[in-house]
Amino acid sequence: MLTSTWEDRIRPAVRVLEPYAWEMSSEAVAERYGVPVEQVLRFDTNTSPFLPTNLTPTLADLAARMPLNEYPDTSYGALVEAIADYTGFPADQIVVGCGADEVLDLVAKSFVEAGTRAVVSQPSYAMYPVLVATYGGELAAVPDGPGFVRDVAAIARAGRGAGIVFLCNPNNPTAHLIPLDEVERLVGQVACPVVIDEAYFEFSGVTAAGLIVRHPNLIVVRTLSKAFSLAGLRVGYALTSREMADVLNRVRPPNSVGTLSVALGAAALRDLATMRARVAAILAEKERFTAGLRSAGVQVFPSATNFLLIRVAEPGRVVEALLRAGIVVRDVSAKPGLNGCLRATVRLPEENDRFLVALGKA
Repeated sequence: MLTSTWEDRIRPAVRVLEPYAWEMSSEAVAERYGVPVEQVLRFDTNTSPFLPTNLTPTLADLAARMPLNEYPDTSYGALVEAIADYTGFPADQIVVGCGADEVLDLVAKSFVEAGTRAVVSQPSYAMYPVLVATYGGELAAVPDGPGFVRDVAAIARAGRGAGIVFLCNPNNPTAHLIPLDEVERLVGQVACPVVIDEAYFEFSGVTAAGLIVRHPNLIVVRTLSKAFSLAGLRVGYALTSREMADVLNRVRPPNSVGTLSVALGAAALRDLATMRARVAAILAEKERFTAGLRSAGVQVFPSATNFLLIRVAEPGRVVEALLRAGIVVRDVSAKPGLNGCLRATVRLPEENDRFLVALGKA
């Protein structure tokens, strides 16, 4: 007679893991609040408000001839070539993944095990603790200073003797940017791998990629989900040293990025003019949106990204008022150090105006 079940085989780390949490789906918002689903606006995901219409001709051409019945080239050759042209890095220093999250998972899979101390700033991207816990590591969180300015010196001290450091720059959800000279001082003071998550690089214009030649322990992670309008296709990549890329590629699944994602990702990277024009439009609109929020009495923190961290007196009431208007915002008010804070993506002017009108009714 069996005395145990499959549940007894769950790893202890997974039993106590607090999973990454999303906001309510658009369909759930529509059903609960009686808003047509096509009118629900996602201010919670930091994605681009622009559809990738510049890729429509490419998609139409691919539809007739793409061998979707076959696996993609496991080297992702066309995509890697486009990333190389965009970044100036050779192919053997590029690691492709199914979104930046898979690239981060490859790093954790390579360097985090039971007892590994992983350093993060706090608050930061919620997937870092999930990845660390998944592989049995121990999280060492370094709190931000006033105004959500990261304490780089404290992060460096915590990083000495640590197994890995995760640093989001610009940071999610605070939108704070660490200057490049401070990043280099940090990387130079620790021996372990240092991950600089640059999901919002195209909006900040600041990258640590140039430091890799002097610091082979550095891994710069990026995505096509934000500035390139391709969140639905899940394309991410890392720039790093040849030696580090070899390690990450050992644990990379052979086919996690689909054929269509490879082709459209490469096409998007070949059309930098469209991406840059849209980034410029979002950054210009960010200034107008910020002014509107401040006129409504909302505290807005400095932002080097395509989103704003705001502080309101009653976040629960504000979130509910926005949902009634079909607007989903990221509620981070229960996170350490983020009392009263919400995170709002900068969208199109007319969409941001809807946000401001709904906020005025809160």
